Amino acid sequence: MEHHAAYGLSIESLDIVIVDDSKSVLTMIRSMISSMKVARVRSYDRGDAALHAIMHEPPNVIITDLNMAPMSGLQLLSLIRRGTMEPLSFIPVIVITAYATEQRVAKLFETGAHHVLAKPMSSAALQQRLRSLCSDKRLMRLDGDRYVIDGMHEVLEEKRSRLRSLEKARQFHEQTLPDAKKQQRAADRIMHNPLELESDADKPHSQSSSGWRGSSLSRKDSSGTGTSTRPSRSPRYASVGRGRR
Repeated sequence: MEHHAAYGLSIESLDIVIVDDSKSVLTMIRSMISSMKVARVRSYDRGDAALHAIMHEPPNVIITDLNMAPMSGLQLLSLIRRGTMEPLSFIPVIVITAYATEQRVAKLFETGAHHVLAKPMSSAALQQRLRSLCSDKRLMRLDGDRYVIDGMHEVLEEKRSRLRSLEKARQFHEQTLPDAKKQQRAADRIMHNPLELESDADKPHSQSSSGWRGSSLSRKDSSGTGTSTRPSRSPRYASVGRGRR
């Protein structure tokens, strides 16, 4: 295992290659780096042209855009990390992208990027990454036929495990939240209306029972002085009784 090509150097002694197919972005990044008083800056608007140049004169750092044609930044990174590309394999790479999604960033780190910067980036952020590279003690390790940053796989796996745990927690929360809200509404109803259950118990059970009470218990007798539960005689049977006197 070996350190990368910028380890132990000062920013002022760095030889940096910039690759971006946008000339305006290329000019902006070159201006940022030149203000840091680095030893050398080279810029290219094509990945294949940059690859040809660094094979003859390897730099200490490569800063490349991700989305380029005909060779993308990911293809350039993957190519120089091959074991057969030494000493280019040990050049640290900073990838810049306008779409720094979590999945894309993980893919870049797996391929061998040391840092990923999201556009639009500031001069301070770029300088901080370059200073970090100069003191980065992580070693480059040959894994099969390509070089990787030692320990990067474990870091990414730990982050994935954490994300899986968070996703499971989110799914559990979404499943239990409706029931929890329902129970909370019931609890709030009882707390704000403590006599509600008692008033529900005092209500009549059905309309028919209420009607029965009204017809049988509240009927007045002929004197009008009280109530009677005895049903009145039907007129039909009353006439029969008068005939037999």
